[in-house]
Amino acid sequence: MRIIWQAMMALGMTLLAVSGAHAQFDIVPEIRGGIFSRGVTDADSSGLFDTERIEDANVELLFAVPALSPALVPAEIRPHLGATFNMDGKESMLYGGLSLTFRLPVLPIFAEASPGGALQNGSMLAEGTPQRFGCAALVRASGSVGVDVLPGASLMLTAEHYTDGGLCGDSEALTNVGVRAGIRF
Repeated sequence: MRIIWQAMMALGMTLLAVSGAHAQFDIVPEIRGGIFSRGVTDADSSGLFDTERIEDANVELLFAVPALSPALVPAEIRPHLGATFNMDGKESMLYGGLSLTFRLPVLPIFAEASPGGALQNGSMLAEGTPQRFGCAALVRASGSVGVDVLPGASLMLTAEHYTDGGLCGDSEALTNVGVRAGIRF
């Protein structure tokens, strides 16, 4: 499980190095970050916008790939790597997958679907901390609706969902909702 924490630290270091590498290679066309309200579908939650549940920070890198023909694929497809860090002593996630971004032709509005996988660090938490998941490896799906507020800058509402599908014993899925900002290069 120590590898999960090391991978999260490596992602953070990658973020710091991206701006310098971007000047030489055009591989990271977008960086996103924001905050999430954790566990909005839990029984003790008072809804999607429960401000007392804001305890997760998120950062994500989206990578460039050659564009596919819009006639074949009506979405921009980009691999992504990201992390959702909990600031209250609960599980943090390192995730990756593909983002499919659908943009309206004239309006600065977009929708996005992002299937993928994740690793969580629950087994590394302090003794006695409740474990939400039985597996270290999880399935992750997220969706966003956003608006381009400036050329190269966007704001989006994002929902992300993690589950191990009950494959590793008793477990409880996690759904987070929050806001993020993106900077596109």
